[in-house]
Amino acid sequence: MARGKPPSPLPSPLRRTSTSSLSSSSSRVSSPGLTPLDSSAALILVHDEDNETPFHLGSDDDDEDDDRILHFDVRRPSTPPLSPSLVLLYLLVPYLKLGAMFLPHTDTPLNYGLPSLFVFAILAAFARQLLYMLSRYTRSAELEDVILDLFARGRGKERRRSLLRNIVRAAIGGLRVLLATVYLRESVYLLLPLLLNSTSSTLRLGLTVIFALAVTPLSFTQSLDAKRIVYTTWLTLATYIIWLSCIIYAYVHHIPLGNAGWLRTGTFWQGPITIAFSFTSSSTLSLYTSLRGSHQPITTAKPSKLRSFELLSVLSVVLALLLTFPLVIFSANPSITETSSELQSSVLPIIPVLNAITLLLSIPSLIVTAPSLPILERLRRSASFPISRFLLWMLVAALALVPSSISVILSDILLLSALTSTYFLPAVLHVVAHFFERPLTILTPQNAQSREGRSGPDELLLRKERALQKKQFRKRIVWDLGVWLLLLGGGAGFIAAIGRVAGRW
Repeated sequence: MARGKPPSPLPSPLRRTSTSSLSSSSSRVSSPGLTPLDSSAALILVHDEDNETPFHLGSDDDDEDDDRILHFDVRRPSTPPLSPSLVLLYLLVPYLKLGAMFLPHTDTPLNYGLPSLFVFAILAAFARQLLYMLSRYTRSAELEDVILDLFARGRGKERRRSLLRNIVRAAIGGLRVLLATVYLRESVYLLLPLLLNSTSSTLRLGLTVIFALAVTPLSFTQSLDAKRIVYTTWLTLATYIIWLSCIIYAYVHHIPLGNAGWLRTGTFWQGPITIAFSFTSSSTLSLYTSLRGSHQPITTAKPSKLRSFELLSVLSVVLALLLTFPLVIFSANPSITETSSELQSSVLPIIPVLNAITLLLSIPSLIVTAPSLPILERLRRSASFPISRFLLWMLVAALALVPSSISVILSDILLLSALTSTYFLPAVLHVVAHFFERPLTILTPQNAQSREGRSGPDELLLRKERALQKKQFRKRIVWDLGVWLLLLGGGAGFIAAIGRVAGRW
């Protein structure tokens, strides 16, 4: 047998643990999900009898062990293995869409805008880290799996699991459909002022149909690693950077910006709330799963830091912060005297065009990652095209054509849903996982022998385990404080926001 690294010590579990004794005659202590490290080890991890997760536990502060131990199932079509550069791209681009492009029109003073920008950037990174740790904690590859593990784990809960699965999929799909709807509608309204007879409902209908037909073929792909989706996503990043350059050029040359198509958003799209929306995202765990699936075969070499999801997440937030910082500065001084009509005529038309292109090309990735509709298997096989995505596109186009009074409500629902899923849902799941769920247990067999051959528990191993648990407990205090501050502080503002929006509908 070839020599390799000596087996590492038993990793500390992520869930709260306790130590007790166990008779050697009990057959329940064998855990097939664990790799046998040392036959004389005194600590044995025992899963709950109703816990059927196949994953074994690892330390959440050891990225190297994480790369060698964690192996998620990435066979789902929407979560293929992706390279670190693509994962960074998909983590970054949601921050550079509707919310960021709306910032120059919010008229937010600097004393509110700048603190809000940094606070929500930190909260976005914090919420992503919570989801990342919950994924490792529950050994789940998707948000749906995390929720099922926390609320419906075990035998005899099949009905609850089925109900929760349908609710989670409907919520995820609804959020993506609403986002795609707002993207399509705003793209149309951004270009209408550039055309003659811009108030014509027929022209609006025609543009909506044309845009939908033009972008629909890009959505008929299997996953995010398809070349059409990859190239389209890179193109949206390029168009955003060009748009940002045009905005900077306009402000440097004192060219005022019109609101164009941004007037049909809801009553709550203003100030710091728009900045909070700019840092919302919905594919954190899918991208983490895809990054883990892209790993090379297990070796003794130290894994590259570029494969660290934590690093990529922080880097994406920092890049988004740099690319939105000028917009907050500009939004504080929207009233700039026009000095050159020639510059205005050359710059302003290209700004809404770049807006529309960026939003339109962002729709295919939303449709691809949306859960499939419950369609009969016979009908799905007989169709020569992805019927689920075609129906989703029909729904998006239909919602984009609703009257303005209804579209305002949809945009407010989108805003509240995005804020809830990004900031509050990870915090709630963290509280449920660590304050209400039953922890795993570490048991000490009575007949265990120490490394010196003496009967009884291995005191060295027990001391090491207690030290690791103490270290984990100190980290938990910091994370718990952050979670409760997010829930209590942000929850008050969230409830006030709901009341304000409900009062104006």
